[in-house]
Amino acid sequence: MLQNTRKACVITHRHADLDAYACGVAVKEMLEKLGLMTNLIAPEGTSSIVKSFLTKLSINYVAKETCDPDNELVVLVDISTYSQINEYRELIKGRNLVVIDHHAVHNIEPTLAIIDTEATSCSEIVALMLRDLGLEPSREVAELLIGGILSDSNRLSRARVSTFEVLAWLLRVSNVDYQRVLGAMSTELSFSERMARVKGLLRMRAYRINELIICLSTVNAYESSLADTMLRAGCDLALVASEHDDEVRMIGRANKKFQNILSLAELFMELARYFNGEGGGHPTAAALSVRAKIDVWTLLLKALEGIEKKLGTKVTRVVE
Repeated sequence: MLQNTRKACVITHRHADLDAYACGVAVKEMLEKLGLMTNLIAPEGTSSIVKSFLTKLSINYVAKETCDPDNELVVLVDISTYSQINEYRELIKGRNLVVIDHHAVHNIEPTLAIIDTEATSCSEIVALMLRDLGLEPSREVAELLIGGILSDSNRLSRARVSTFEVLAWLLRVSNVDYQRVLGAMSTELSFSERMARVKGLLRMRAYRINELIICLSTVNAYESSLADTMLRAGCDLALVASEHDDEVRMIGRANKKFQNILSLAELFMELARYFNGEGGGHPTAAALSVRAKIDVWTLLLKALEGIEKKLGTKVTRVVE
């Protein structure tokens, strides 16, 4: 595939988190070392955590607004469904397509899929690829990959043996200061993110099924941040919906207890079929996009109905 390829484009999912951005930058550097002119796109930019990480480690931001129109290869990183890139689909048509992800892929038919659902992160997969190809990353890319692995593995709480092995390899070949990377991952939330969390918690509705607590809410931005906050507050499942012009999005986060009962990936794929949207993800983390004017609570309550059907019992609203 690479023999007659001169130009490539790497694309992360929208509003790239640390894992997605690290994975994208690492793939860009890897392809450049293999002789390809490569651009990186991060649709809608990156998260505040990524920006803080780059600033603290003095790492240059390398993503661009668009790719060269005559590139022959497109690589999607940390992307499992087209809903995560929407307006950039035109860049894919007629080109060789590679997908690198730690999620099962839905509604994408790549030329080559490099998928490892057991990996903690996209960063882990790419780091293993670099190691196996005998390509040593630059110091900045190694720092990013370490940060991506730590971030998506919840500080190694979901690590496997190969996670530790590739971390050790990154530290050894790049001489990265591990404590410095850890320090760069701690960040103070912006006022807007804190306000989004507070507003989302005020709008939250909680439901109970046996000893499970299911929480629904809406917010205009920072959906993942709110969902994580809801889980830490005691919810077993957090569903957060938001409106964006002619699109409605919903993200879901669940703890391990809920994972043993229901897969969010399956639930979101069913919702995608019902609303003619696109969705998928992990058993404990999923996303849905619907290109239509739908009330956010209609979407959330339909998801709740789907959970009731799967569990075979009705929920009870939690009140004071």
